[in-house]
Amino acid sequence: MRFIDLFAGLGGFHVGLANNGHKCVFACEIDSELRELYKFNYGIDPFDDVTKIDVTKIPNHEIICAGFPCQPFSLAGRKKGAECPKSGKLIEHVIRIADYHSPKFILLENVPNIVTIANGTFWKYLTNSFENIGYKIYHKIISPVDIGIPQNRKRIFVIGVRKDIDKGIFNWPKTTGLKTVNLSKILNKNNIHKNLESPKTNLLKHWQKLLDQLSISELRSTSIVAPEFGATYPHNFSKLPFAEMKKYKGAYGQSLTKCKSWKEIMQRMPNYTKKKNKIPDWLLKSALYTRELYTQNSDLCMEWSKTLEKKNNSWQILEWRGKFNDLNIYNHLVQFRASGIRILQANVAPSLISMTPTQIPIIPTETRYLSPYEAAKLQNLHKLKLLPHGTVKSFKALGNAVNAKIIEVITRNLNIDYGILR
Repeated sequence: MRFIDLFAGLGGFHVGLANNGHKCVFACEIDSELRELYKFNYGIDPFDDVTKIDVTKIPNHEIICAGFPCQPFSLAGRKKGAECPKSGKLIEHVIRIADYHSPKFILLENVPNIVTIANGTFWKYLTNSFENIGYKIYHKIISPVDIGIPQNRKRIFVIGVRKDIDKGIFNWPKTTGLKTVNLSKILNKNNIHKNLESPKTNLLKHWQKLLDQLSISELRSTSIVAPEFGATYPHNFSKLPFAEMKKYKGAYGQSLTKCKSWKEIMQRMPNYTKKKNKIPDWLLKSALYTRELYTQNSDLCMEWSKTLEKKNNSWQILEWRGKFNDLNIYNHLVQFRASGIRILQANVAPSLISMTPTQIPIIPTETRYLSPYEAAKLQNLHKLKLLPHGTVKSFKALGNAVNAKIIEVITRNLNIDYGILR
């Protein structure tokens, strides 16, 4: 079948559909560099702005693909005086193209919370709009790990089937799980990659030194919050009188006794308490755990904290999401996130999103970041002739890309269910 690739990016839809024998006849992509890449990789020069497409100029096709951008959208946005983000309405251009061309199928991909944003009004608008122009809508949340790819990345996939050919059910691909597939089979340090910076390398060694010396044997999805070492301040001090607050200790056991103002007190408090004068709810359980850990290992923790790098707030929190009974950082993956240093199990990569450079997964045993080629393999786009230039641009594009293997297995069922199998 012929298909068009809207919001094309690196061409995840293109690869998945082409692997099942289908042919792209039109593409659209707003980013100029990605348009050049698309032309180089697929031989098709994409149109630029979806809002300016003349539907009469689009070639005939049987499938519309769109991994459209999604921002909060509300039907209230149509009312006078209410805001409606421009990019939140881009789905309307998919609808107008489908309305004019009436292709057999519509394939969409997006983040799972598209169903719930704006109290579900956007999802209702999307499904009603396509049903009103003659389509039956099916949807399912699928992650690459569900089909044997070692990456956690849940996305919602939407299939629109024209009602005159609809069979009342769409057979989604069976989920196989990872089984014996492991991220180690994808990793190859000989790929072009970025080495881990010395400060981060030293920081991981410092955290590992603490883990080796602490009298604990396991961590279960919790964080060690170093600023809580020696701290005694109330978890919520937003309404505490100044005189009462001075009785406590702040970050790393700093005494508040001699503080002459709230400003001086806050200078001695952990950064995460400064927004609402309390430990945020998402961190409270870990903060309490850390205080208990400190009482059992006070001298060790205080000595260790003296040489901890404290310029970066997030470097002072170790988020353990790895194996609970293996406290060796080097047997895991690492991500430097705004919330802390996240330790992850080594067999599955975290979700590839449009990452900042700091969130690119790290292989600590090799003191390096995941390479763009390895990330491309996780998205099944590694056979492209060319990826964006540079690590940051590659990860941004790959993070925005549709997983080509998931599209391939979905459209394989499409072929079988609707008698299109070659």
